[in-house]
Amino acid sequence: MKKMRFLFSLFLIAFLSIHSNKAFAQKEWGIFNSLSLGAGISTTGIDVELATPITPYFALRGGISAMPNITISTDVDVEYSEGGYDRTATIDIKGSTKRLSGDVLLSYYPFKKNGFFLTAGTYFGGSTLVKINGHSDDLQDIMKEAESAGVVIGDYTIPVDKNGNVSGGLKVANVRPYVGLGYGRIIPSKRLNFMFEMGVQFHKTPKVYTDYGDLGMALEEADDTFTDIIEKVTVYPVLKLRLNGRIF
Repeated sequence: MKKMRFLFSLFLIAFLSIHSNKAFAQKEWGIFNSLSLGAGISTTGIDVELATPITPYFALRGGISAMPNITISTDVDVEYSEGGYDRTATIDIKGSTKRLSGDVLLSYYPFKKNGFFLTAGTYFGGSTLVKINGHSDDLQDIMKEAESAGVVIGDYTIPVDKNGNVSGGLKVANVRPYVGLGYGRIIPSKRLNFMFEMGVQFHKTPKVYTDYGDLGMALEEADDTFTDIIEKVTVYPVLKLRLNGRIF
């Protein structure tokens, strides 16, 4: 009986040792053997991502980012034609940054024992960078006689409809390549960890758009400052602070 117990104990120790080594190998190689959920705040809004390792040096992640509906109100110029004359008026418009986008990113960890990483991938959706809406009762009256009217945005005018409403904004590319770097394991070695990341989306030159009618050219020579800014801002900066939790 004692001999049987001894042999059983040896078998159990050997089995646990083999199982432990196998689990260690899986953890060491990290090939789709773990999953983490991260949530944080960034310049893209509030984001949530799922991530899984593919070898000890790479991690694949994907998620969504929701930009809150932050609005700014301001008065802008309106150009309109009436009785063969070019005239100007003002309208109060609201600019909104609300948008929803997704991402698929691959992160590379050059050092096994260090949290530094490089990331490349793509953001998609959320092409509306800024949405503007406005209404003016005075413009509604003006539009009864005016031939046309538009809100001046750089070198363009967004048309005002017959009810004194304007709707449009700035759009960027729907698919935006991304590169970045940061610190912190996307797949935590323990249950929780913090991660920091910064990078840029390449969204191309923002384009003025309208929800109805056709864009027009400004009647007078426009202030080139705004136009110069949107033509040069072809990237969107990304800063992220995230809490990651390992699911398994």
